[in-house]
Formats: sequence, C-alpha cells, structure tokens
Amino acid sequence: MVLTLGLLIASVAVAPPPAAAQSGPAHAGGPRIIINSDLSLWWDDATAIGMANVLAQRGQLRLLGITSDIQNPLAVAAMDAIDTAYGHPNIALGAVAHSDANSAPHGYTDDLVAKLPHSVHSSANVPGAVGLLRRLLAGQPDHSVTIVAIGAYTNLAGLLRSKADGHSRLGGRALIQAKVKRLVIEDGLFPGGAPALTNQKLDPASAPPVVNGTNWPTPIAWVDGTTGIQTRVGGALCSTVPANNPMRIVYESRFGCGPPGDGDWDGPTLLYAVGGKQGLFSELGKGGAAYINSGGGLSWRTDPRRPHDLFVHVANQQALNNRIDALLGAR
Repeated sequence: MVLTLGLLIASVAVAPPPAAAQSGPAHAGGPRIIINSDLSLWWDDATAIGMANVLAQRGQLRLLGITSDIQNPLAVAAMDAIDTAYGHPNIALGAVAHSDANSAPHGYTDDLVAKLPHSVHSSANVPGAVGLLRRLLAGQPDHSVTIVAIGAYTNLAGLLRSKADGHSRLGGRALIQAKVKRLVIEDGLFPGGAPALTNQKLDPASAPPVVNGTNWPTPIAWVDGTTGIQTRVGGALCSTVPANNPMRIVYESRFGCGPPGDGDWDGPTLLYAVGGKQGLFSELGKGGAAYINSGGGLSWRTDPRRPHDLFVHVANQQALNNRIDALLGAR
C-alpha cells in the first residue's frame, strides 16, 4: 500500500488460464504465506497478490489465505477475482470486522469484479479475518507461517487479543508464538523515523499493540518506505498481456496505459517475505526495533528485547524492478 510522508509521495468472456494453472496452486514447497492487505485503492496490493499467485503456481510459496483489512465489502470479491484469474479460486479469504460499513474508497476493485469471474461477491460470503487467521494458523506446523502485512494493523491486533476457540485452545498471542515464523510488515521509514504513514493511519489504535515492546511474539521484518519510491513497474502490461489479465486491469484503472503513476511498496514486501535478500535487498538495523515515536509514527532504536527484528532496503533497484515486471507479466 502506498506510503505518504508529509507532502512527499515517497510517495464478459475471459480466456481460461494456462494449462499449467488449471490444478490450482502448487503445494510442493516454499514458505507458508498469509497476506493481510488493504487492497482497494492502491495498486501495489494487487501486484503483491498477483505475484503471490504466480509464485504459488511455481511451487515457490504456499499461499494459505488472504485477509482484507479495509472496509470495502467488495475487496474480498476483487481478491477472489485475481485468484480465480490465475486458476486458484479456492484460496481462503477473510474480511475485516464491519466491512459492511463500506467506508473505504473502492478504487479498482469494481473493475476487477466487473471484468473477471469470481464466486465471492462481498464480505458477507467469507468469514471474519481474525477467525480465518486463527483457523489457518491452527492447521499449520509450528513456527512455519510468514504473515505478510501490507495494509492496516486491524487484523493483526485482533489476532493478538483473540481468545481460544474451536480452532485452537490457545489465545491469540500464544497461537502466534506457536505457529508464526515471522511477521513481515510494509511500513515506516527507517532508521530516521517518520510521522504516521498510510498503513498506520488506516487504524491508528491498532498499531501500538503490534509494535510496542514484546507484544508481538515473533521476529518482525519491516520493509520500509524507501523500498517503493523507485519501484516503478508494470508499464509494459498494456502491450504484453491480454486485456483480461488482472494486473493489466488494475494498471489501466489506475494509470491508463501511461507510465507508472506511483511506486510499488507491496510487491517488494512480498518478494522479500518469500525469498529473503535474493541480491535485491539489504537487511539493516539488527539489534533494534520499531517503536511509536512522539509524533505518533514509527522510528527505530536499539532494543535488546527484540534481537531478531530488522528493516529492509533495496540493494539493487533495477534487478528488483525487472523481477517484479517479469512476475506481473507472467502468463
């Protein structure tokens, strides 16, 4: 999702998927991933979900589920449209509480829903995000799941405070500690810090329970706001993929067929979560941790309580852009 710092923007008939995609995501290997997204308006959420589908098909990740953390009831329908277009109609989806309030801008979600097949029609068709997170985590081996957070903190905070239920006898924090390997978050501007940026602004009250102290019981990697500024990708989609490609639909909705009109923060976050540095990223700030600063945003400081946290910057911008463009254009 797009990050803004002050005034700076650091911001129908559809052809079937390729034959290799007909059987759904490959499950042979790769990290187990859950994506928490505010897909609705910012195009990079769509790129992360599209790339996750491609990597799942190639057996490079296991996409367990996707939760929406934005009050757009069509967000989950748009997610399902993307998944279905890649041949993966059964990926579990969950909606943030009170999605029916419909208070978030729809952006390109309406275009995806109008132009692509989907079986989920609104948040009324899927479980609540926190309940889905509990179910998905309970079914996985210990210390095996990477949560990729590319939106608000609402569902993460809700998971932390959740109680034992039919899925697990563990409370939220204990369930996270048992099942989650790492949380990868797109937010912040490190090491110098920044006021609250977009992901935090979406639900300011939910950020402190996740960020403060040792509340979140696993290592956290922060893919920060420097990562997306020059990650301008997707510009060839209108000439290289069919009109019914979901990445092209989103790109056209946001930018026409002109040059990329914004950076991409969530695509890099997904790539880092799946493959680590890969020669694309650097890992910095070890021995420190994010904290809520006096301006209400995030800063970085030494923190012996969180020895495994770090923040991530781009190490090879051109290679990163090329990698994302190749995945966005995959058919």
